[in-house]
Amino acid sequence: MNFDVKRLKQSVKNLQPNLVSLAQKLIQTPSLPGYEADIAQLIQLEMQNLGYDDVTVDRYGNIIGRIKGGKGASIMFNGHMDHVDIGDESKWPYPPFRGQIVKGELWGRGAVDMKGALACMLYTPAVIKQMGMLPPGDVYVVNPVMEEAGGIGTSRLVQKFKTDLAVVGEPSGNTLRRGHRGRVEMWVSVAGKSIHASIPQQGVNPHYNIACIIQKLQSLDMPTDKLFGASNVAPTLYQSDQSSPNVTPGHIRLTLDWRNIPSETPEQILQKVETLLQQCLGNGASAKVALATRPFTTYTGVTLEHSAVFPSFVLEADDPFALNAQQALSLALQRDVPVDIWPFATDGGHLMAAGIPTVGFGPGDETLAHTNQERVLLTDLRDALVGYTALALTDWR
Repeated sequence: MNFDVKRLKQSVKNLQPNLVSLAQKLIQTPSLPGYEADIAQLIQLEMQNLGYDDVTVDRYGNIIGRIKGGKGASIMFNGHMDHVDIGDESKWPYPPFRGQIVKGELWGRGAVDMKGALACMLYTPAVIKQMGMLPPGDVYVVNPVMEEAGGIGTSRLVQKFKTDLAVVGEPSGNTLRRGHRGRVEMWVSVAGKSIHASIPQQGVNPHYNIACIIQKLQSLDMPTDKLFGASNVAPTLYQSDQSSPNVTPGHIRLTLDWRNIPSETPEQILQKVETLLQQCLGNGASAKVALATRPFTTYTGVTLEHSAVFPSFVLEADDPFALNAQQALSLALQRDVPVDIWPFATDGGHLMAAGIPTVGFGPGDETLAHTNQERVLLTDLRDALVGYTALALTDWR
């Protein structure tokens, strides 16, 4: 490996106060999907102050920072700028946008998902520069928009920009991840005939068709995988075209959240649900299933339609990138770094679908993401910065 562990850790120690301060600033800057303008400005300024060689922003608002390396493989550190809503603020032990440090833990929305990792990625070039080293290849720190809205930023980014390798910074407890199941969001729509509730026999009530569909979902034959287990589906949202309690609806829309193993495609999933729908009709109702597609507007003003699909992915256990990444991290952190998969979807699916070998590594307990207990250990941030720098200094040829 192309680094001295003792020297690397000393450089990280020197920069840790600044790293923690940046993580606090990122948490203190709200950035819901589509509203990342303020944090984007903060990130660009930080990149410039840290001496990045290039800082660019594409039309969607994705930030691409680069430090020049040698002629080896280029590597992308991918960390999204947005976060989910805070929910009921009164339920938080500490204010979600204060960035408060309590007993060695940094609290706040995004601490785990994923502003802690974002700060570490941003500081990786600073460690490399302090060590006076030239990375084997170009190092890119990429901060996409609207990951929480379905990976909008990264899915558009890779249409025109690619690196040889990628690291996604979603929380993993500073262990290595090599894949996850995908996510396919669908709308099941059933149309009937609305009628006054006093004469229901003269209408066609789609509630019964939807009830049949939900019931049959529980007994669907799902494909399984030795590594990922089985695909699964959950009914989530339920919408009616009526608001009056004395009228039967004419239209119902059910949202399905399907988590698929890598071998199961969105097209296969839609066909499976379509077959199920045909089993639940026959009373005059009609039904259809489609990918959930919504209009979104980025903070730069670009409006687009996006289907809520995160591709599943897996990097094989014997893949050279996975093996060498594990070796580099174990050496730098001076412990055995285990390899696992994520239970949730990430931008890694979009990167792998674009042909970029991808692993995951990030600070924090993944079970705290999207909760009002979100916090990350300061020691986790330190170790993540050590790990990212080790990966950036590894020669992948």
